[in-house]
Amino acid sequence: ADLPDTVPEFTTKDLDGNDVTNDIFAQKDLTVVNVWGTFCGPCISEMPELGEWSRSMPENVQIIGVLVDVNSADDEDGVAAARQIVADTGADYPQLIGNEDFNMLASVSAVPTTIFVDREGNVVGGTVVGADVAQYKAFVEEYLLEKE
Repeated sequence: ADLPDTVPEFTTKDLDGNDVTNDIFAQKDLTVVNVWGTFCGPCISEMPELGEWSRSMPENVQIIGVLVDVNSADDEDGVAAARQIVADTGADYPQLIGNEDFNMLASVSAVPTTIFVDREGNVVGGTVVGADVAQYKAFVEEYLLEKE
């Protein structure tokens, strides 16, 4: 199944228990959405690089993670496992729980899957399946150049 062209309205929590809605996209021109799972070696192995990138991004770009295998803040084991991975990898950007509101995740067939979302919540560019930070970075650079 293809991902929808726009991110559906959602309310979820991040791993720290804060509420997050799709207003998160309105804060930046471009959001890199990295869908990952605590069981996924390739996901975890790219997270140190993603964490580093998040700290050096232009001000109008952000990255968020979305957990495909933690579906509720009540899943204490899942949240604990995810928080441990985030701590170990330094991927300290917002990490969102992929709850039922995030129904677009149903069409993600493999992780990591990375999409790019503009300020209006539209999915822009292609979907990158697999860990390829260089490709994410190249897309972001190209997108920002086109917007100048």
